[in-house]
Amino acid sequence: MSRSVLLFLSALLLTLSVAEAKVSVMLSDAEVANGQTMLLRLHADREEPRIERIYAAFDGKRYPFYRNRFAKGREFYALVPASYYAKPGARKLVVVYIEKGRKHYRSFPVELYEGDYETEKLRVAPSRAKISAKNRKRIARERREALRIYRTSTPKLYIKAPLDLPLKSKITSRFGNKRLFNGVLKSYHSGTDFRAKTGTPIHAVANGRVVLAKNRFFAGNSVIIDHGQGIYTCYYHLSRFRVKPGERVKRGEVIGLAGATGRVTGPHLHYSVRVNGVQVDPIQFTRTVDLLFQK
Repeated sequence: MSRSVLLFLSALLLTLSVAEAKVSVMLSDAEVANGQTMLLRLHADREEPRIERIYAAFDGKRYPFYRNRFAKGREFYALVPASYYAKPGARKLVVVYIEKGRKHYRSFPVELYEGDYETEKLRVAPSRAKISAKNRKRIARERREALRIYRTSTPKLYIKAPLDLPLKSKITSRFGNKRLFNGVLKSYHSGTDFRAKTGTPIHAVANGRVVLAKNRFFAGNSVIIDHGQGIYTCYYHLSRFRVKPGERVKRGEVIGLAGATGRVTGPHLHYSVRVNGVQVDPIQFTRTVDLLFQK
């Protein structure tokens, strides 16, 4: 092969290497339980050419990527929840990014296993276990209102630091437990319960905007905070509110006082999290989000 041909091929390879950025994609965990959250991080070595779009596909749904402002360089992230109702088994998680009109794919095997969730037997007032027709309408109305909230994704991320807990107390009931109310299976536990006497201050776990503060049939006095980019935290069974809808709150700010309103067996705080519309384990989610702040 002539020297001129070798020089041409070398120049061509150099041009190709400059044309596309080197991209690495990392998955937080390839084994997750139903109700847990995965974190994807995509890093490109330079700004040009610009990546036009990035998303993750998992279990028939797409999840958006956002710029990670807490990392150095050009990094993006996506939070991918596994539904509590998802059946165990092997899955494939696919990351798609479009650069200069061309689609690129990165695929990850994911093993979804059934969480080790317990069964709880609870006694509540008969009116809270056997629901009247009037209250069924109220419950349906409140559910529609909540789903409208969770389906809304604010583009801006309000979170500025690792998530805190709403209070420092013993966990009395974990996410995912099967719940029998007055001997009848009614639901699974959609959050984490903390021991709290009536009047105990409850704190926002991160910066955000209050989108709901009202009394509801099951949850009692409830506060929901939008943290942006599809992340919501919920605080139930409060005795009093300290915030109103539309207010901006900061991490650690008191948003209400613990109580025993709604369907409860006694005073406590029920704390739950929604990410991209899916109910997830709040404690595992907190640990997962904290990875964004690690160098």
